[in-house]
Formats: sequence, structure tokens, C-alpha cells
Amino acid sequence: MTVRRDGATSKVELLHELVAVSIKRTQTGALQEGDLAMSSNDDLRDLVRRIYRARVEGDLESLMSFLDDDCLFRVVGNQHLAPLTDPVVGAAALRVTMQYLIDNWDMRGIDFVSIHVDGDVALIHRMGRMRFGATEYDTEIMDKMTFENGKLKECVEFIDTLQAAALLDVVKLPTRN
Repeated sequence: MTVRRDGATSKVELLHELVAVSIKRTQTGALQEGDLAMSSNDDLRDLVRRIYRARVEGDLESLMSFLDDDCLFRVVGNQHLAPLTDPVVGAAALRVTMQYLIDNWDMRGIDFVSIHVDGDVALIHRMGRMRFGATEYDTEIMDKMTFENGKLKECVEFIDTLQAAALLDVVKLPTRN
């Protein structure tokens, strides 16, 4: 849910702000009226910020409203780090995963470094302090988000998989002397 400058909120207003009803190019390059498309790089950057804001604030319903029904989320890594690196696809599975992430991984200390937009793809670099349970640590995260018709279709996340795997007891880190 968005908060306007005057303090009022509305999911309908949020949707109107996020997606501009406009035109998009067909495969032939011709314009087709009535399709949803992001109207500018700034609109997509704003949408990205709203997605992360919903995640940080723990607003699962708002977060889910940004996702396509067949959205895919995955953390990059090999099969040895499963289930951490298993792809999550579809609204029901994403709802469970996003609730788990909201409940267990506190991202309030993570800030944007940059957001680069190319068409319907955004590359997001973030860094700061993250908390998992009682453990707080410095980290950097890179995300590649692909949008379709104003909704997040795919999010590929590049994290410190060794750190995350150690926190989840998938691997044991050696102790320093």
C-alpha cells in the first residue's frame, strides 16, 4: 500500500501509479493499443522501490499484488545449496516463500546502491546490514527483475550464498583462529 504526500492510502491509487495504460510494441514493431506497458524507466524504478518497500515493511498483500501469477523467484547457486537455490514459481508458492522471508530475514538495514533499467528489465544493487534471527551481518545483493504487463515476471537474486547457507545450517563455516 502506498502512502501519498497527504497521508492517504489506496490500493487502487497504487495500481494507477504503478502501471500506465499505454501501448507496447508487437513483434513486428507496430504499436498495439490497450496493452499494459511501463511508460518510462522512472516508472519501472518507482515500481522496484515499491516492491522492496512492501518487502521491508512486511506487507505481504502489497508485495503479492506486484507479482505476476506465474512469477518465478530464485536465488542463484548450485543444487548443493537446495532448498535455498530451488526456483519458486506461482502465486501460492511465492506467498509461502515471501512470508518466510518477511518473517525471518530482516532487510531494514539494506539500502539501494543503484537501479539500472533496460526496457522491462531492472538490475538492482543493494547493500547494508541484514539480520537472520539473532545474527546480523553486512551483505550485498544484486537482483535482476523482469517485468511483463506491469507485473514482476521473474526475480533472479544474487546473494552471498555461502553466508546464507551457513545461517541455514546447510554448510558449516570454518572458525578463524
